[in-house]
Amino acid sequence: MTWEREITVEGAVFRVTISDDCKALHSAYAEGRAVIGLWDREKENQSLVPAAYVVEKLEDIDDVFLERVVRRRLGLPWVITRTSRLTVREMVPGDYLLIPDEPEAGEEGRRFLREEYLKDYIRCQYGFYEYGIWALEKRDSGRLVGKAGLSNLDLSMYPEFSSSIKKEDTPVELGYHIFSPYRNQGYAKEACQAILQYGTREISKQIYARIDRTNLPSLKLAESLGFRLIAQGYSGSASGMCLYGWNC
Repeated sequence: MTWEREITVEGAVFRVTISDDCKALHSAYAEGRAVIGLWDREKENQSLVPAAYVVEKLEDIDDVFLERVVRRRLGLPWVITRTSRLTVREMVPGDYLLIPDEPEAGEEGRRFLREEYLKDYIRCQYGFYEYGIWALEKRDSGRLVGKAGLSNLDLSMYPEFSSSIKKEDTPVELGYHIFSPYRNQGYAKEACQAILQYGTREISKQIYARIDRTNLPSLKLAESLGFRLIAQGYSGSASGMCLYGWNC
């Protein structure tokens, strides 16, 4: 069976094909449409290629899901959440021109200054995990004030933290960087609060934060957000790193 649904995205109407038939999905995809596969548990060797998204019931498809499927198909950024002043959205390739080169961003943060890295990050990180570091955009002006989001927790430099991590498939950590002209205006806390609410609802109940023990502003922010200290490590830096947990 094949169904058609319509959704308006940025003022344009798009048709989405939903089907349990591989040929119908191929045909719609070839025409440039977004497609959703309908999985039937009773069918053996069911192929739903080229659908990147699959559901078991039509009732699982709401307007938010439809819009995100269309955006992924067209290469448009997902809007993750909004606050009173900010839109938290996926990055787009052109954002690399808007990110300042600030030493405190670290080597990982500076990678976003390279266009090819950002393109690959958008394709692989968002396309596979559906979360990552997002752009923080002012709602009134569209300017980027920073970036923040959730990343896979890398314990390679701090193996001693492993025993403090609750058993789960993909532990994630909160990270943020507010650009220097926009600091001390409450953007970090505003963005992180919204991301924590989204993250615990959509990604993982437990969220962590690794913070250098000399980074007093970040330690203070973590505590104000409700994180609690659960471990300290020293193998990855001279000053040591603190591991904080939220809902842990």
